[in-house]
Formats: sequence, structure tokens, C-alpha cells
Amino acid sequence: MPARDRNRWIEEMLELVDLTQRADDLTKTYSGGMRRRLELARGLLHRPAVLFLDEPTLGLDPQTRARTWEYIRKMAQKERTTVVLTTHYMEEAQLMCDRIGIIDAGRIIALDTPGNMIDMLGGDIVAVKSPNPPLDAIRALPYVSAIKTAGETIEISMKSAHLHLAELLSLIDNVVSVEIRKPTLNDVFIKLTGRDIRQEDAENSGGWVETIARYRQRGK
Repeated sequence: MPARDRNRWIEEMLELVDLTQRADDLTKTYSGGMRRRLELARGLLHRPAVLFLDEPTLGLDPQTRARTWEYIRKMAQKERTTVVLTTHYMEEAQLMCDRIGIIDAGRIIALDTPGNMIDMLGGDIVAVKSPNPPLDAIRALPYVSAIKTAGETIEISMKSAHLHLAELLSLIDNVVSVEIRKPTLNDVFIKLTGRDIRQEDAENSGGWVETIARYRQRGK
């Protein structure tokens, strides 16, 4: 870093992460979120073309997580930096990243845009709660692509739920509740690995699983 630019760049980075007012304070007085923001500023200080971040929001409360992502997005836009990061928060990856890779047991099993990954599930997810749903009859429907059961709830991946819901429900007796939603990256993860990412963390069942999400400044 050129000596003549050092102080100016430090001031710019502190302003970027809203730490200018705390510039003279000892870092031991910083909150966890402030320390994460300082780490981001430190990583950007030498104007890198690519910045690697390992779980930048791990352990932060929801408000601080949202603010940290705001800083990451701001610095990517202002500094035109490509950010490569790891995260277990699938909703963050879906919201923030241009391309996502899913690694299972040390092997990349998917690499694409969030939209393309979600589209491969084929439409909507209908969650129906019923004590005895006819699984074979539901699987035989031409617009149903996958079924997952959890207790009395069955999650059905299907195309154009708004067109086929009446026919689907006509096959199921004693329906307690019905919910229709769009698929998420967590659904993609379950489809590809056979387990929920939160379940993997809780069970620690071997084979490190992580999601690598890459946020690349558009138009670079």
C-alpha cells in the first residue's frame, strides 16, 4: 500500500463500515458486529480484486447479520470487488449471491445461479397435512416431480399448483391444512444431499457440508 494513500484509504474504509466515530477506541470495546465490520474494512484496505470471507455472519443476531450484508454489498459495488464466501445461511445465499456452489463431502455437486437451481425443482411446493395420504396415487400424477414426508405432513413438488390443486386434494381424505409456497435454496440442498443443512449441523454425521456462495459485482 503506498504510504501517501494509507491514511486516506483507512478513513474511507472506516466510513464505509460506519466506524469513523469509533476509530480511536480500543477494539476490545467493540461489539461482535463492529468487529466483523472492522474485519471487512481491513480486508478491503489494500483494494483486493477478490476478497474471501469465511462465515462472515456466523453467530450474529438477525439485525447485525442484515447490516453486515449491507456492508458487503456496498463494498462490492463501491470497490468493484468479487467476494467469495462460505455460509450456512441458505436464505442469505439466495438473496445476495450471483452464483452458488453446493459442496457435499468435499465434492462440488451443484454450481449455478440461485434462480436456475430453484427452477430445477420444477414449480411449487404444496405442504398437505393428512393422517393417511395416498402416496402412490400422488406420485403417479404427471405434474408431481417429488414427494417428501415428515410425520403427517407431505411436501409435494409440482408444476402450476394453482391449476392442479383441486385435483390433488380430491385424492386426499381428512385434509387438516394446506400450504403453497415457492421452493427455496434449502429445498435445493435437501434435494441434492438428502438432508436439511440444519440437520447436518445438528447431527454432525460426518462429511463436512458447506455452501459456497459467490457474490460478484454485476457489470464488472
